[in-house]
Amino acid sequence: MGSPTRFLFFLYYYPPAMGTAAKRNFRIADAIAGKVSSAIIFTSSVLPGNFLQPANTVIRTIRAYDYRSLLRSKTKDGAIPETIKSNAPTQWAVRMINSFPLNIILGEGGLIYFLNLLRQGRRAIKEDHITHLYSSYRPFADHYAAYWLKKRNPQVIWIADFRDLMIDPYYMHIQSPGAHQAFFKKIFSKADLLTTVSDGLAKHLREYNGNVVTLRNGISGEFQSAVPSVLPFFIIAYTGSMFLDKRNAEPLFKALQELFQETELDPADIRIAYAGKDSRYWIALADRFRFESILEDHGIVHADVAKHIQQQACINILLTISSDHLQGVLTGKMIEYFESGSPVLGIVVGRNDTELQNMLHELEIGACFSDQPDEIEAIKAFILNEYKLWKSTGTNRKPVNTDILRQKYSTDAVMKPLLEKLNLSPLNP
Repeated sequence: MGSPTRFLFFLYYYPPAMGTAAKRNFRIADAIAGKVSSAIIFTSSVLPGNFLQPANTVIRTIRAYDYRSLLRSKTKDGAIPETIKSNAPTQWAVRMINSFPLNIILGEGGLIYFLNLLRQGRRAIKEDHITHLYSSYRPFADHYAAYWLKKRNPQVIWIADFRDLMIDPYYMHIQSPGAHQAFFKKIFSKADLLTTVSDGLAKHLREYNGNVVTLRNGISGEFQSAVPSVLPFFIIAYTGSMFLDKRNAEPLFKALQELFQETELDPADIRIAYAGKDSRYWIALADRFRFESILEDHGIVHADVAKHIQQQACINILLTISSDHLQGVLTGKMIEYFESGSPVLGIVVGRNDTELQNMLHELEIGACFSDQPDEIEAIKAFILNEYKLWKSTGTNRKPVNTDILRQKYSTDAVMKPLLEKLNLSPLNP
C-alpha cells in the first residue's frame, strides 16, 4: 500500500455513547489510527468534551435527527424495552423502519445525517486526500453513504463492518427480505473488505462479498489478572438486553428452583443481579418462580457499574441463540464477561453453539448449553459446582486463562488479521 494512508470513519455509535457498539468502534478506530498518517471520525455523538480521541485523529459530529435521538431525550439509553417491542403494531413499525428507503429517511441517523455524511465525506476525500473509508452497521446509513462515496471515488478502499446481519433469520426485522438480499448484495459487492464479529456471521456475509475477515471484539488497554472478591452472597449476574423471545433466562430459574427443592442450594445464599433495560422481564420471571426476594434489579446503569456487577459475580449469564442456519451470534457483552474473569454460563435458545462453546472451553472460563429441557441437569451441575466452591472459600472464582485471553483477545491480537489484510503492520512510512 502506498503512503501516506488516511482513513475516514463513519461511526454513528462512538464514545461517550453507551453500549458495546460504541466500544467496538472506538477500539477499531484507535488501533487503525495508530498505524496511519491521519484519520477523521464522523459520529452522531454530541459530547465533544468527552470524546475518546485516538492519536492522529480529528472527530467531527454529524447531528442525527432520528427516532433514536428522540428516545434518548426520554430514556437513559435510547432503547425500546422488549415488552413494548413484542406487540404486533410495534413489530410492524420496526420492520418498516429497518427497510429501505425508510431506514435512510427515518432509521438511525435519518436523512439529514445521511446527506451530511455524503457532503462532508465528499469534501474530506477531496481536501484531506482520504485513501480508506470505514463504515459500521448499525446503522445502514453509514454503509449506504460509504457505498455512494465509493462509487464516486473508486480509488478509495472501503471496509464495511458488521456487528449483526442486515437480514437476520431470527429477528426477521425487515420487509421483503428476498428483495433486500439482492439489494444488499449489490451494495456490498462494491466494498473492498467486509469485517464481522464471528465466523458464523462471516459465513453469511460471503453471500455479499467473498472478502470477509472475522474481527472479534477485543480488550483494550493493559491486561490485569482478575482478583477474586469476598462475597456474602452467591451472585448470578446478567447485564444486557433480552431481544424478544430470542434470549431465554428461564432455564436458569428452573435449574435454581430444582436445586432449592433438592436442598442442594440455600435460597438465602443466592442473589440474581440484573442490569439493563428489560427489568420487567426479569421481575415477571422472578414473580412466576417466587424468587422476588433473591432478584436484585439495578435497571439501566453506567458502564462502570455494569463492569462492577460482572466482576462481583460468581457466575455471569450469557444469553444468545443458535440454529442449523446461523451460529456465532456473539453478544457484545461476552468480551466484558471474559475480562471480568468470573465463570460464564451460556444458555442458547434452540441448540448449542459450537463457536461459543469452543471459545469458553479454550479460555477455561465456562460452558454453554441449549435452553432445551434435557440440558437442565447440566446447567444445575454447573451452578452447583460454583456454589460449592463459593461456600468453601467465601469468594468468587476467576478461572479465565489470562495467557489465552491476552493471546486471542487483546486489541493487537484481534486486529492483526485486518491490519495484515490492509498492509498496515508495521506503520507505513
